[in-house]
Amino acid sequence: MSRSVVLAASLIFAAASSGSSQQAPKPPTFATSTEVVLVDFVVTDNRERAVAGLTVKDFVVKEDGKERPIVSFVAFANGSASDQPGPEGDVVVYPPDQAPPPPKSLAVTVLFVDDGQLSPAEASRLKPALKKLILTLSERNGALALVAPWSKISLAREVLGNEATFAAAVDQIKGRRIDDHSTFPVSDAEAYAVERGDQAVLNRLTMRFIALNPGFDSDQAAATARGRSSEVAHEARTRRADVSGVVLRSLDWLAKQPGRHSLVMVSGGYANDPEDPRQEEVVTRSLRANAPIHFLDARGLDGMGKFQGVEYGPALDRDAGEEPMAFSIAAEGSSNLAQDTGGITIRNSNDLARGLTRLFDTMTTYYILGYEAPAHPKKGFRKIKVESKVKGVRVMARAGYFDDSPSAH
Repeated sequence: MSRSVVLAASLIFAAASSGSSQQAPKPPTFATSTEVVLVDFVVTDNRERAVAGLTVKDFVVKEDGKERPIVSFVAFANGSASDQPGPEGDVVVYPPDQAPPPPKSLAVTVLFVDDGQLSPAEASRLKPALKKLILTLSERNGALALVAPWSKISLAREVLGNEATFAAAVDQIKGRRIDDHSTFPVSDAEAYAVERGDQAVLNRLTMRFIALNPGFDSDQAAATARGRSSEVAHEARTRRADVSGVVLRSLDWLAKQPGRHSLVMVSGGYANDPEDPRQEEVVTRSLRANAPIHFLDARGLDGMGKFQGVEYGPALDRDAGEEPMAFSIAAEGSSNLAQDTGGITIRNSNDLARGLTRLFDTMTTYYILGYEAPAHPKKGFRKIKVESKVKGVRVMARAGYFDDSPSAH
């Protein structure tokens, strides 16, 4: 397996390095009247520990609020597929033309370090955690593709026996983000909001620019805020397109690999952009690859606001600085992606190693169920909800999928 993984992984970086200039392929669609939708999910208790030993009778799956019959179900505990039938009628069954999983399911993970949106300090703080993660994967006999495109790293191996190679690659990761230290600071989320016509955000930026640029009147500040917001939004969308390109190609690669799939994005995160044309592609491709996307927020603890330090703090009051939830809003797009694909978000923690270990715990104890989707007369997003009949547990599953192939009536 190692050789095929290495060769394929090189393609991830080759495609990513071209940035957003390439047109992504049309996302796969589902002929929902004939295909089974597979839903990969994790069950945790109130201490966030993975729960094993549940059966098909413990779950209900709904699409767009309506319960659907479960036509396939398999449980994995510590990477091993359940091959012992439960009570009568509670057996593991599979969709047509799908072979049963092997007794052991190798965890195959893409670890995407978004070095283009990490500061040098964040990248430096992240390295010890990544090295601890490599040792954990080695113990679990997992396969890893480490991708840090802007540091020119694309490496895939079975981890066992290649720990030193991965550690050396981690040492080469460098954060590329340079924070804005001008007197016209605008966050990505603020820039998107101004483009959408949010007057409250424009007023906040106007007051900020007046405070940081003595001599500006309100008209000058407002005009500058609009222009600066357009620049920031354009730059943010370019970065986001680059990230989406890496994620899409990583998912395509994962879909060809045997075993348990997942993609972990380690990043400072990105703001939610309702105009992002690739969100649907990423969510749909994640479902096709049966690969949840997890997000580890590399910024650490939510501390002092972006504009509250020595550089801006003395000049900015509450109305000109950041809004109260700015820290969360700055990474809302990344968190939404994890939620939509059934992944986990780890944030507001300086213990990055613990966060990464928690993510990978979900890769060995999990469930996959399948249901046949109903006919869809219209295109759109289909909401998926997996519920457990067991009290005191939480189910983490993808929020749904985009269907752009409606059935004819």
